[in-house]
Amino acid sequence: MIGALTPFLGPVLEIVRRVIPDPAERARIEAELRQAASDAEARLAEAQAEIITTEARGGPLQRNWRPLFMIVCMGLLVWHAVAVPILAAILQVPLDEVVGLKAVPDGLWTLLVVGMGGYIGGRSLEKVFTGRDR
Repeated sequence: MIGALTPFLGPVLEIVRRVIPDPAERARIEAELRQAASDAEARLAEAQAEIITTEARGGPLQRNWRPLFMIVCMGLLVWHAVAVPILAAILQVPLDEVVGLKAVPDGLWTLLVVGMGGYIGGRSLEKVFTGRDR
């Protein structure tokens, strides 16, 4: 979450620049705001790390619910994209808007993109920073 507050900090600093005429006071307040944003991001990162650590120490289901959830989502996509059209062809049922990938809700696509992208990106960053391939 590095820089999560940066988009919000810029407009606040701009208001400070316009409202406070004294350059020394303005610099002091800007430094305090930057420090507060940095502290908040550090606390957020610590909280996220604690959640992941707690999940890793838990039971097998607690450790593996995210990958299992992605597998279920991928299974739903395979069902809609492969199995249903094949079954429809075998049973000679006409395909319409209800089957196939058109029937997959937009939320499922978004969830899969975010989930898989987060997993792949997280693993890539982990490999870069640890310098090893697990």
